[in-house]
Amino acid sequence: MIKQPNSILTDNRGKELQEKNTRLLDMTVNGGDIHQFAAGHIPSHWHRELEIFVLLEGEVQVGAGECTYGLKAGDGCFVNTEVIHSFTADVSSPCRYRSFVFSPDLIGGTPGSIFDTAYVRPLLERGAAFLKFQGEDDQVYFEQFQRAFLACEEEEYGYEFQMRDALSRIVLFVKSKGADKTGRAIPSRQETRLKEMLTFIDCNLGRNVTVSEIAGAANVCTRECQRIFQQYLHYSPVEYLQRKRIFQGARLLAETDQPVTEIALSCGFSNPSYFSKQFRSVMDSTPREYRAAVRENADKT
Repeated sequence: MIKQPNSILTDNRGKELQEKNTRLLDMTVNGGDIHQFAAGHIPSHWHRELEIFVLLEGEVQVGAGECTYGLKAGDGCFVNTEVIHSFTADVSSPCRYRSFVFSPDLIGGTPGSIFDTAYVRPLLERGAAFLKFQGEDDQVYFEQFQRAFLACEEEEYGYEFQMRDALSRIVLFVKSKGADKTGRAIPSRQETRLKEMLTFIDCNLGRNVTVSEIAGAANVCTRECQRIFQQYLHYSPVEYLQRKRIFQGARLLAETDQPVTEIALSCGFSNPSYFSKQFRSVMDSTPREYRAAVRENADKT
């Protein structure tokens, strides 16, 4: 089953919550336009699954750790487990994509097996955090991605075997492409601190919080907190908090019938007018206009 999501659900640690489908062997297959997400942005998140991605149309900026990578139509990328990452679409054109988010166990099998110890575990522990694919040199990646996606789309008897084989070939190719990497690209200590601060923010969206409180969640000073946010997310803690609240508001507008005032208060805005002003600055529409547009698009599909 191919999903067309319009939001990313995470737990209070910023870890993405995957909807498990036993038919897809602990895998989520996504497709659509990144503009389906609020402000054309898939917010920073992480998951224990591997992710492979292909951009079919448009341009996207991918944030992975402290780096930002540009993808154009026809490019692809790999995101390793537990890497904080985000996707931001170019506003001037559609940004259609396809992605697989799948458990490493799908390829490695039983822990301790030859597939796990010789191929999957080294990739998880020492492989690149992020790899970009483009052009003829990476044709294997795109051919196997298309093979896996078609198998999922057609769902003929035994298609799960075809997907697993194609994804296994992609993992092997990814491992060979990242063979020159000596370790994960993102310092684990910094990433852990960032996750702790993101956890605190997610748990406190509905109340006033200070930068000192955010920093205290990771036992760092405010200056270090500011530096980590700028380095990895390219926002200040306050800017990130504000955007997170607005994206939460957008999700509630799309998925519930709660009044705008109630949504504003639940997202940490004491003044509904200020919520509307900030919402418009990010989403380029008022909350009511956004809700109406989402519902109109839903009626068309």
